[in-house]
Amino acid sequence: MAKQISATDVKVRFGRIVDWVNREDEEVIIQSRGQPKAVLISYRAYEDFLRLREAARRAQALRRLEALSATVRDRNRDLSDEEIETLADQIVREAIEEMIRRGEITLKSE
Repeated sequence: MAKQISATDVKVRFGRIVDWVNREDEEVIIQSRGQPKAVLISYRAYEDFLRLREAARRAQALRRLEALSATVRDRNRDLSDEEIETLADQIVREAIEEMIRRGEITLKSE
């Protein structure tokens, strides 16, 4: 369970709190005037968070692309399968480029 601590206590005992977070691998909720304002987590937990956030972005992008592909297929039933695939590929490339431009996704080379 997350430990809750006031911002004032964090100022006074920051080093000990950081050690505790890393040792126990638990989060600390920092409060100001009784309201949660920030969370202190270990660097390993932060890296896990970044991986999960990127996975969620990629999953959302895939859902949008699948929906777009279905829309293209539905609107172009008179086209051959090859024409549909060519058109869908073009639209997907344009959609990915637009999402990259807006910063919604990033592509990493592996």
